[in-house]
Amino acid sequence: MGRPAVVVSIDTEEEGLWSNVYRPVGNSCRNLAWLPRLHQVCTRLGVKPTYLVDYPVATDRAARSILKDLAAGGAAEIGAHLHPWCTPPLELGARGRVTYAHQLPAAVQEAKLATLCAAIANGFGVRPTSYRAGRWGFDASTVPVLERLGFTVDTSVRPLWWDRAAGAPSFRRAPVSPYRLDRADASRAGASSVVEVPVSSAFVGPLPALLARATAFVPAAAPGMLYALELAGLRSLLPEQQTLAQMCTLVDTLVARGVPVLNVMFHSPTAMPGATPFVRDRAQLERFVTRVEGLLEHARARHDALPLGLSDVPAYVGLAVTPPSPAARATM
Repeated sequence: MGRPAVVVSIDTEEEGLWSNVYRPVGNSCRNLAWLPRLHQVCTRLGVKPTYLVDYPVATDRAARSILKDLAAGGAAEIGAHLHPWCTPPLELGARGRVTYAHQLPAAVQEAKLATLCAAIANGFGVRPTSYRAGRWGFDASTVPVLERLGFTVDTSVRPLWWDRAAGAPSFRRAPVSPYRLDRADASRAGASSVVEVPVSSAFVGPLPALLARATAFVPAAAPGMLYALELAGLRSLLPEQQTLAQMCTLVDTLVARGVPVLNVMFHSPTAMPGATPFVRDRAQLERFVTRVEGLLEHARARHDALPLGLSDVPAYVGLAVTPPSPAARATM
């Protein structure tokens, strides 16, 4: 087995999303001022984080300045993170409240994502090639959009997870290793030019393969089922929700199974005390930073994990393809 890679993918966004208030305008991005602490942890360990930037951040002068400093000299990758409720065009009337991008028509998804790409290019001088949907709002309808806009990597898939709401995302059958997305089903490998790098989630302990297969048949609306699966050993590299011991066990399990990429995910507002339910004060922030640091140290020291930006992954795992030409994109 080859050397595993480690990716840190950060939803870099405004505050306030855990209050179920989705503001189309007037969003605050003060949390970016708290990011340097976590960035320094990554730098010390040789890790190149990928900041997946949404429209409020890309158009906020102060937030943009902080992030440009963090990414200077190639120290980080700048990707895209679509919050459909606050990304123009906003002239959607009642549909403007849609918070899952995949529930919008493909043409609207594309218009919003094109606006976001332009804002990132104008603000950071780079065209993003990596993407994650806000609130995991992703399905196969987005794949041709990503191809047409020149994206090579998506990281919207969270294996073995689903949302119970009607029309919400579901990734119960998705692989944990990177794969080229299928244009008809985002949870299976296909022939698109976009490589999925799933957030690392898997069962640990006894009967992991059996539990993973059974999860595909769990009724989507079953109450308490995700909690039951966690009790059965479902783990994710989500330092906002998992203990350091749980995540290190998952890393060891994934490496033993030959999974080539460890994808760690969190939200930028978690770096600011009080902005999310995961970190309410400075003491909890210290514990969160310690978990992130301990997880990365474990992956690097125990498994010699190679740090990569998200857009580096396709070449590393042998899935890189030549993006379609503009003429070919127009027909997708």
